[in-house]
Amino acid sequence: MGYDLRPMNARNRDPVLLALREEIAATDRDLLAAFTRRLKVAVKIRGHKAERGYDFVDPERELLLLEEWRQANGGAISDEALLELFETVLRLSKHEAAREN
Repeated sequence: MGYDLRPMNARNRDPVLLALREEIAATDRDLLAAFTRRLKVAVKIRGHKAERGYDFVDPERELLLLEEWRQANGGAISDEALLELFETVLRLSKHEAAREN
């Protein structure tokens, strides 16, 4: 394993590294915005289901969503990472939607 022995401030002036870091930051903002949009819809779904006496968790729908994620993925993310991401998004969405009500 090699170590970069250049001073830290040299990396902070590297234009390629700075541009890539900004790309990551922009992508992170997009992820947060997308999750926030998803959460707002999840809150509406939770309220609608509560009004009608439906169970909030729908295992069949979750399986369909996971399959949609797998098809959309096209192999860019490993199956293990995709499943972990999916489960995390669902867990956080359920938790936050419950908190909103």
